[in-house]
Amino acid sequence: MPGISLIIPTYNRAEFLKETLQSIAELNCMPGVDWEVLVIDNNCTDHTAEIATEAAKTFPCDVRHIVEYEQGLCFGRNRGIVEAKYEHLGYLDDDIRVAPSWLVSYFEAVNDYGADAVAGPVFPMFNQPKPPFVVGRALDMISSSYSRKGEEIQVLPERTAHELPGCNFGVRKAVAESLDGFDNSLDRIGSGLLAGGDFDFGLRLVAAGHRTVFHPGCGIEHLIIPEKLTKPYLRRRAYGLGATIRLMWGNESQFPLRKQVRHYAGVCRLGMSAVTYRLLGKGSESFDREIETLQALGYIVTSPRRHPKERS
Repeated sequence: MPGISLIIPTYNRAEFLKETLQSIAELNCMPGVDWEVLVIDNNCTDHTAEIATEAAKTFPCDVRHIVEYEQGLCFGRNRGIVEAKYEHLGYLDDDIRVAPSWLVSYFEAVNDYGADAVAGPVFPMFNQPKPPFVVGRALDMISSSYSRKGEEIQVLPERTAHELPGCNFGVRKAVAESLDGFDNSLDRIGSGLLAGGDFDFGLRLVAAGHRTVFHPGCGIEHLIIPEKLTKPYLRRRAYGLGATIRLMWGNESQFPLRKQVRHYAGVCRLGMSAVTYRLLGKGSESFDREIETLQALGYIVTSPRRHPKERS
């Protein structure tokens, strides 16, 4: 009998988690499919445990509250692999609303299209008006625009098959185990803004010859909290994104001096462009160039050598 474990890593976001669990409780599930929800508590100091315990009393499936003491998102993801009862894993964030069709669509992708991994669209959900400067790259960074691939089910080609949105994808447990799970040196630790644990996992999944299917029925809405709409956050996010790209795709050796000079010159040009737009009164265009500048800076100043994988 097929089954799936839905894994929700969380850190001090109890009220968001409460609404996420309410959404998951409304999922449609086919007869003969077992499922469970794993709340992976990453050293929360709020009332996350109480929220999970209360939800378990009336939930349509088992809800388990599990504490992962190693701090970091990917430690939580890996703990989910170890704890999961079932042969499929679904990874969801703690601040989302899930389409009722998620489970049915996931198993359609597995059974009818031979999916080893299933990606779904992520739609931004704003609980306050979006500031006018959140456009272009700034909007793309927080809205997971890469995840939206149309209205048709499709087996993803190799060039995009690694694009697994960490807040919304599923994978066969055996595949996750064969890939040795997620790289604990990538993605968020506390308030840090490194990312890429999901993309790194996807790259290794594709390299191993596994199949990724996009299913529009596996959609979620992802809450964009007010903090993520502020300029300080977006600046930090852009720098962190550049650092992530260097860690994942950068050369193992440092840039030669000539290349470093070219890169820094490019950053200076971008920065001057941001200043020019600001002087012309084009605030949105100026901030967009500032974001591009910070991403480029994060890339070139980050050491390309990855930390060794540490597994919990």
